Amino acid sequence: MIPIFIASVSPFSGKNLICLGIGLKLKKDGYNVGYFKPVGFSPVVVENVITDEDAVFLSKTLEVNEPLQSICPVLVTDDLIKRLMSGEELNIRQKTMTAFKEASKGKDLIIARGLGRLSAGTCLNFSELDFIKESNSKVIFVDKFQQHIVETLDGFIYASRMLGNQLLGVVFNLVPQTKLNYIREILIPFLKDKGITTLGIIQKDPILGAVPIKEIVNALNGKILCCEDKMEDLIEHFMIGAMNVESALSYFRKVADKAVITGGDRSDIQLAALETPTKCLILTGELYPGASILGRAQEIGIPIIVVRADTASTLEVCENLSGYVSLHTRSKITRAAEVVEREIDFKTIYERLGLSKS
Repeated sequence: MIPIFIASVSPFSGKNLICLGIGLKLKKDGYNVGYFKPVGFSPVVVENVITDEDAVFLSKTLEVNEPLQSICPVLVTDDLIKRLMSGEELNIRQKTMTAFKEASKGKDLIIARGLGRLSAGTCLNFSELDFIKESNSKVIFVDKFQQHIVETLDGFIYASRMLGNQLLGVVFNLVPQTKLNYIREILIPFLKDKGITTLGIIQKDPILGAVPIKEIVNALNGKILCCEDKMEDLIEHFMIGAMNVESALSYFRKVADKAVITGGDRSDIQLAALETPTKCLILTGELYPGASILGRAQEIGIPIIVVRADTASTLEVCENLSGYVSLHTRSKITRAAEVVEREIDFKTIYERLGLSKS
């Protein structure tokens, strides 16, 4: 059994994307794949078991039929932190490795997803680096492209020094098209000189970066008034409607797959939005639309969400959602598999892992 540990330099850099894409590729090539997350930070109750939301999603998507307790054995909750601060011995190492052995049974490979840096979990007396060493995992580091690239390079180089031959390579994620040549011509040769292999460059993707309507509703604590069957639809752009109708029509026609955010009292803007390629209408100020607007939205299948917040605050929340790539929709799962298989150097990964299929 070969463990592949996915780590990152920065938060929200694409660990789930890489876990999902690599796991699906391995399954496609005929391998029996497991999934493991040593520590979870998003507790949910499933089948009367407290577990991690992302761990549940990825294990189901990868069709890992293991007990939830063995997929994510440690959940960071207020209670766990209180017990830790009180000096209680939590036996995190033993609990983690026992669950890992259980999750690994009968598997050819197991994808393990970290929290981020190698130091994560140090306060639990069992860090990610400790787990990687004890499980003898091979590691892939991913980081999102950022203007201050030195932080990414520092993280990759530090990981290489700490892990040696256990580091399979690194992946640049969320890369703007304008930075592709910079990475290929400058950064990759620099890392190669340091003995670090770049396994892939994943560009920003409009579908992967899009936000499901249901996540918008949840984030805004909004009320959906119609077309609940469209909750899985993806929003790629957010636009504010705060101008006159003529300007609004011209403005809205330029962008498809969008949500329009406007005041609940602006029926003229609402109607203009409904007559252009809009996927969702978000009405602020907890003001409800008139019957004609609601009827038209129902007729053409465009959900209307009413929220309490003002327009500026609503836009800020929505734009922050766009910066966090959630994969919890079928269309995103399919896209993630396509992107990772296309952009990641599986030939090198398979060679270094001693796998025959590629």
